[in-house]
Amino acid sequence: MTAAEISSKKKYKRVLNTIQGFLVKEIELMREMLANLHQEELSLLENDKRTWARIAEERSDLVVNLKGLREGRHALGIQLEALSIELKQTELFPAKDESSCEILSILDQLLALMDRTNLQNCRNDALFIQAAQKESSPLSCTYPHPLHQSEHKRRKTSVATYPKKS
Repeated sequence: MTAAEISSKKKYKRVLNTIQGFLVKEIELMREMLANLHQEELSLLENDKRTWARIAEERSDLVVNLKGLREGRHALGIQLEALSIELKQTELFPAKDESSCEILSILDQLLALMDRTNLQNCRNDALFIQAAQKESSPLSCTYPHPLHQSEHKRRKTSVATYPKKS
């Protein structure tokens, strides 16, 4: 292995670890966003406009922070893509590397959070429209609650395990 290949692998690993850090922060923000959306649902159900306005303002700050994280992660992804051209496919996410499994697990968590956030946002939109039209009291929503969603369970990520060599 040449010095250039070793240097390239080290850079790749460094960028990958930085991306992992960005993903962890993104998950934290997504959880805050989901909690914020749940608070919004409660304020809509209680028809509390002051609380709703405060919650919406808090969420706008979360969205700005999330946008910054995603832009940073995207820039790192471009760097990673440039470095990955120099590496073999088996070296990109080595099966026996613990960080590869962690990143895949983090990505799976992020996708699940996005699904729940989108569903909660749809529920809140429906409640908001109902409140604006004053159709019915109390407010109800046809979208299932994210915590009680049993129909569309996501497939779990498969992880390959290899027997230990003796």
